[in-house]
Amino acid sequence: MRILVAEDERISRRALSRTLESWGHAVTAVENGALAWAAVQEQSFDVVVTDWDMPEMTGPELVRRIRTSPSAEYVYVIVLTARTEKHDLVEGMESGADDFLAKPFDRDELRVRLAAGERIISLERCLAENNSALQSANERMHHDLAAAARVQHELLPAENPAVQGVRFAWHFQPCDELGGDLLNVLPIGEAHAVMYLADVSGHGVASSLTSVSVHRTLSVQDDQSSLILSRDAATGVQTPTDAAEVTRRLNALYPMSSNGGHFLTLVYATLDAAERRLSYCAAGHLGPAVVRAGEPVRFCDSGGVPIGVLPDSEYQGSSLDLVEGDRIYFFSDGLIEAMDPKKELFGLERISEILEDCRGTSLDDSISCLVESAIQWQQTELFSDDLSVLAFEVAES
Repeated sequence: MRILVAEDERISRRALSRTLESWGHAVTAVENGALAWAAVQEQSFDVVVTDWDMPEMTGPELVRRIRTSPSAEYVYVIVLTARTEKHDLVEGMESGADDFLAKPFDRDELRVRLAAGERIISLERCLAENNSALQSANERMHHDLAAAARVQHELLPAENPAVQGVRFAWHFQPCDELGGDLLNVLPIGEAHAVMYLADVSGHGVASSLTSVSVHRTLSVQDDQSSLILSRDAATGVQTPTDAAEVTRRLNALYPMSSNGGHFLTLVYATLDAAERRLSYCAAGHLGPAVVRAGEPVRFCDSGGVPIGVLPDSEYQGSSLDLVEGDRIYFFSDGLIEAMDPKKELFGLERISEILEDCRGTSLDDSISCLVESAIQWQQTELFSDDLSVLAFEVAES
């Protein structure tokens, strides 16, 4: 081991140094505490053996400086002293000393105390190596999660879909780095669109992997085969698949038994902008909220069981005839179930009041108001569940 000896008595210092060197240790010897502190700052030592009473800097003061210095490795400190009073030992231990050795020192006692110190140093270094490995693994994990989160955000609509007479807006906020919510809007030609908002049970990596898989399933494939589009055999024209049929197929594709025990709630809709008709199907999810001029805000009923729970579930579609100025909102339960410090839910009534108050604002601002109100309600920006909102408005002529 690398040992620093701080002893102002020349004979004792030489005896200590020779004894330690005879045991194979590399020894640096100095005659006072100030020189010892300078040596500690310039070199790395495993053990410091220091006298208590020395000129310029006492042993306890040297120990305090060692303990408060930003050293990467632990230094084991043995204090040499002829003091035997209890308060002296307490002072030495409070300064940060690991052990004491009576003066004049005994070779056998010094040997066993060094052996104890060597065990402590070995344990400290093993712990430091393990902590370093854990920190590296943690950094890699956070780097990978951040990369996965970027991929997940890239699955959101890149820009406002071009559908005649309709404007869309959305907000996605996972409660962790990765979320189980997903939403999308896909224009089909100039006058049609499909849209959905889903919530995979649970949080984190497992839920996000399922959400990415569902996103791919609900996309237009390069080979033009797609769950969400149906092709007319005679004309070859593709039109959006019926919402209830899409929901039924998803239920068959994602059973809980083969999906890690995860299920998902879903509201899936097709929009015919030319006919101003919205067709939708809800599976364990609240239907759309409708904001229409001259009418109170209303929430469409949820329907069906969540995707994956029952293999033979039947799903029924519903439809809405739209008029100019209509706003339609879909949102996940992360908004509805946001809780204040008293565990009271944000709830549909507050959502309705906010949507009423935001009739005169832009669609984007109305969504921002919903999110900000939920943050103020729970008094934190961190949600306990993923929060997603998807909305569109029918333009007025």
